[in-house]
Amino acid sequence: MSSTIVAFALVAGIFAILLTPSSTYAQTSGAAMNKVTSGGSLNVILQPSPDPIVKGTQTNLKVSFDQKGSSSAVQPHIDYDLTIMKDGKQVFQASALAGHPNQPLHTAEGIVTIPYTFQQPAGYALNITVYGILFNPIRPESVQFPISVN
Repeated sequence: MSSTIVAFALVAGIFAILLTPSSTYAQTSGAAMNKVTSGGSLNVILQPSPDPIVKGTQTNLKVSFDQKGSSSAVQPHIDYDLTIMKDGKQVFQASALAGHPNQPLHTAEGIVTIPYTFQQPAGYALNITVYGILFNPIRPESVQFPISVN
């Protein structure tokens, strides 16, 4: 049991590192959207790049988890998952991409960038659910962002 937990932590950590943007990587900055989680524990900032989002082009979804009541203090060590919905159906789940569907991912830095290519022009809903803060489980809190794809 403990080896399974350690293996999961290692895989989640590696995934988080791979998805964290390098400081030398230039990104086109899109319009940031900011919402407070349903339980009020965190501010979540979503910044899609490029903006506007175009079908068939990779979009980098930069998610920052900021401390409650702050717009600049990043909250480290967040357990989360990100899903994208279209017409009420799930079309993407970050934890499934990591090979562990429905198991929370972890970001040590509090910032993660997830690549996704939208296949159709439409309205989408991007859901981010937080399961833990600073290695402490919390009652899941979520935010939902509308995404428009041209």
